[in-house]
Amino acid sequence: MSELMTLRDFFRQYFLTFMGGVFAACFSLALAVALAFITYFRDAPVAQVGLKIMSAGALLILLTVHSNFMILRGRPSWVWVMVGIYVACLLFVVPMLQYQPHKVLYGLALLFPFLGLLILNSKVQRGMRAKLVGIRRIRQSVKSTVGSSSRM
Repeated sequence: MSELMTLRDFFRQYFLTFMGGVFAACFSLALAVALAFITYFRDAPVAQVGLKIMSAGALLILLTVHSNFMILRGRPSWVWVMVGIYVACLLFVVPMLQYQPHKVLYGLALLFPFLGLLILNSKVQRGMRAKLVGIRRIRQSVKSTVGSSSRM
């Protein structure tokens, strides 16, 4: 197989695992927020804590989107932000067991962070990140070549 891939080949090989990681993060955050309403803050009025919880969830979603964008730009160190989000969701959800939450929601809130971590550590996802780093290096070398030739 040639070292150069078309965009269609790239998407065919890596799109499902990338989007699986994005959706796992979104579902992890959404389930953690939903369970926070029915466990930790069940006695507090929704008007008092609702906006704060939803704002925190929205900020974490934006951080997820930004870190995935940076991964697509060839910055694999942003994977650690995603790992942190998954671990934070797990650490936030695990103690909720004492409040006896809905079993299906609780199970899904535990499943999605583990699924996201599994996807991030998969061979396909690691290969995608390595290929994206190579593309970034090529892009930077082209930019430096074009920049130095335009100075002449």
